[in-house]
Amino acid sequence: MRYFALIGFFFIATTAYAKVSYKVEYFGVENPSALKTIKTTTHLSSMRKNSPESISALRYRAESDIPDIIKILHAHGYYEASVQIHIEETSPQALVHVYVHSGPAYTVKDFTIELFQGSKDRCLSCQELSMGTLGVSVGKQISAQEVINAELLALQKLSLCGYPLASISDRAIVANGETKTVSIRLDIDAGPRAYFGELKLQGNTQVKNLYVEQKLEWRQGEVYSASQVEETQKALMDSGLFNSVAISHMDIPSPDGMLPMQIEVAESKHRSIYGGVSYQTYYGPGLTAGWEHRNIRGMGQKLSLKGDLTKRSQSGLATYLIPNFYKVGQDYVWEAEAMYLNVLPYSERSYSLTNRFEKRFNKKSRIAFGLEGEKLFVHSSALNGDYWLIEVPIFYAYNAADNLLNPTEGFNIEYKTTPSLSVAWRKKAYVMNQFAFGYYLPVNPSHSLVLAQQVSGGFFFSGDEKTIPLPKRFFGGSEEELRGYTYYSVCPVNSKNELIGGRSALYYTLEARARLTKNFGFVPFFDMGNVSESKLPTFKGKWLKSVGIGARYFSFIGPFRLDVGFPLNPRKGIDKKFRILVSIGQTF
Repeated sequence: MRYFALIGFFFIATTAYAKVSYKVEYFGVENPSALKTIKTTTHLSSMRKNSPESISALRYRAESDIPDIIKILHAHGYYEASVQIHIEETSPQALVHVYVHSGPAYTVKDFTIELFQGSKDRCLSCQELSMGTLGVSVGKQISAQEVINAELLALQKLSLCGYPLASISDRAIVANGETKTVSIRLDIDAGPRAYFGELKLQGNTQVKNLYVEQKLEWRQGEVYSASQVEETQKALMDSGLFNSVAISHMDIPSPDGMLPMQIEVAESKHRSIYGGVSYQTYYGPGLTAGWEHRNIRGMGQKLSLKGDLTKRSQSGLATYLIPNFYKVGQDYVWEAEAMYLNVLPYSERSYSLTNRFEKRFNKKSRIAFGLEGEKLFVHSSALNGDYWLIEVPIFYAYNAADNLLNPTEGFNIEYKTTPSLSVAWRKKAYVMNQFAFGYYLPVNPSHSLVLAQQVSGGFFFSGDEKTIPLPKRFFGGSEEELRGYTYYSVCPVNSKNELIGGRSALYYTLEARARLTKNFGFVPFFDMGNVSESKLPTFKGKWLKSVGIGARYFSFIGPFRLDVGFPLNPRKGIDKKFRILVSIGQTF
């Protein structure tokens, strides 16, 4: 009898301390953002794994969430929200039903900004601070987070026009139950108008102060602008000389408005060795290796050595770059290159020495010009020979696109002309001209679908076409145009059916760039082109066309590209059914 009494006592004790597991379901919340916030912040959801001791404790937990749920709904514009809790004691889990009556969504009636300096007696005006520029619209629902975003954007815009010390003095959100609207008022103290003051550098040990100062987008005494600070930080990071760059300013300007600035850097290693592998259908597997010193003389001068090896090509390149040569924004470059290339129309061996100036007029426009000497040996072609060439390449580019490796909006223009003298060929001259125009049209506001088009080509000014070495002529079927055709196979032929290259070329490419997720996208494309013997690009003759599909992986250094092209006008014995191309960056 005593034995059974002990069993009964143990059962009662165990039952009394058994925890209650439960499942939560929400009803009536149609706003996805509000529902997500409720599920991630309320105790019912966030503490579900920590089961309460009893149904009473579960009921207490659920009811304690009601004020928080109502606050969340208020923050999303539902000012008449109410919440009810119902618990079903079922086995093995209790069911907690949260019934939400959101009520009407209140919309914005008006949004006003009181901008002053120090006290409300000194009112200011700023055209940049309006509902449109801050992302607020009359008649639309607004959440508390969107109000905060508008505040941050207002402060950012003030920092762009000389008020980096602006702050939110007061905020008022008044709901009207009769009209179901809210009126929002922001009081912003702009603070004193500030100017770039004295600069203090910290952390640089091997990079000279002068180099950092040359990268500044501002000058002492100019009106403070946050965009110039951001551009300076980006320029310093892009130099590859620093692991981190922090730019800050004092909280109080001097009596004359000067705001002392400070740049604190952490230098990276200035020498590096790198290597890589690659593969292309035509060139086969490849190896790349190199060495680089990015801070010669402490002024960011760069010496790099690079070697590339594939089944069909070998090259070695040495480059010496002097940035800000005699003037900020002007670089001087020396290059020495040795190369061997074996492609379908020819084989070549060349040695060249180049020096050039590169000048950036502004963020969009740049020009480069120089002098190049080249010794060229051509064989296994329709026009074999040895050439001594003196070339004067002149390059101009205007880039109004929003991104270099992955443009989604805007356009770019490139033009290159290269007057050349063939010393070994009776001292005859020719001028090579190349052009490209790319245009990018976003289809939707998120830029996840972009129509990209490019027209490119080139032409020669020359008397005798034999003056032009075969490798300098135009051949279609590269990584950028006519991607379905065998590499460098699209061009005129002679009487022996040998590829002789063209004196002019015209190409058109259309791509629909779709970005499905943050990291992945696909690109269907269409290419067409014509390479001819005429001196100027022509619409006459046979135009070859290709279509294809590409995959994109968007990494931190830019999109990785894998394209598969199919020729629509395949030539027997020349073109395969498809062609695969791999590279970094979009096609154009």
